[in-house]
Amino acid sequence: MAEKVMFLTQRSKIMQAYQDAGQPFNASTKPYKSTVAFTFNAVNEISAATVIWYVAPAGVPLAWFGYKLNDVVPSSGANSVTAPYRTANEADTNISKARTTNGAEDFVIEGMSSSCRSVRVGFSPSPPSITDTDVTQCVLGNRPIYDPAALYIPPQIQSPFNLEMGLFRHLGPYVAVEFEWDRSRIVKMGTLDQIPEGAANSYLRASGEPSTNDRYRIPEGYIWRREGEPDSEFIVRGTLQDALCVPALQVAVPTTSTVADVENPAIINLDVVLRLHGLSVKLPTRN
Repeated sequence: MAEKVMFLTQRSKIMQAYQDAGQPFNASTKPYKSTVAFTFNAVNEISAATVIWYVAPAGVPLAWFGYKLNDVVPSSGANSVTAPYRTANEADTNISKARTTNGAEDFVIEGMSSSCRSVRVGFSPSPPSITDTDVTQCVLGNRPIYDPAALYIPPQIQSPFNLEMGLFRHLGPYVAVEFEWDRSRIVKMGTLDQIPEGAANSYLRASGEPSTNDRYRIPEGYIWRREGEPDSEFIVRGTLQDALCVPALQVAVPTTSTVADVENPAIINLDVVLRLHGLSVKLPTRN
């Protein structure tokens, strides 16, 4: 007598359901991705032109996959010193409808990976004498910046002397991560530091091994169902549990003027991308 199977993975269940329906179906392993911004605000100058404190507030929930392309990108503070909102593009997310899979497909979540994609800093008011549009948007916090010599960003935030992305390392263990379906069912998944890189990066800057195989693995799986089915509205929520405080040196304002000006960036945003890995299954298109 064959032994009765008492446990099935979600992959097995969804595949069996499609097979039982007697219809052909397509399968894909393309991941879903979404990005949110954790904001550090300049709050307390210790001494003029010397040291400033940056604080990321606790208790602000951020929802990966809770928005779609061209929606507002969630942030725990202002995305920019001039406009509080930044709209999502293909670098931020690949879902076309908030909380919903693409193309009426079922997705079995079997792993997660996460990266600190970029740093954005915003000076307020607008630095003088800058005429290039992209540079202006960069120093206002609307564009990512890479400042390896710490010319305009405090060296405590982005500098090769730190060897690693220290601010992201500081953040990860304090961000509680949970799954939510249909605004009702919640599963606690742990903290952000448990979710490794899963993408190309340097070993020093990566969260874990910089490999597409380095993931938070969920072999039993969770199902994100197609639109209209139970468990079809889905987000991953990240909430900073404790306020994080970082003292930093003041820096010069970016300017083309020969007169140096010293001012602190008003905001620092860490853009954190989260990817869901697994198997998507859907009926074939008729086009």
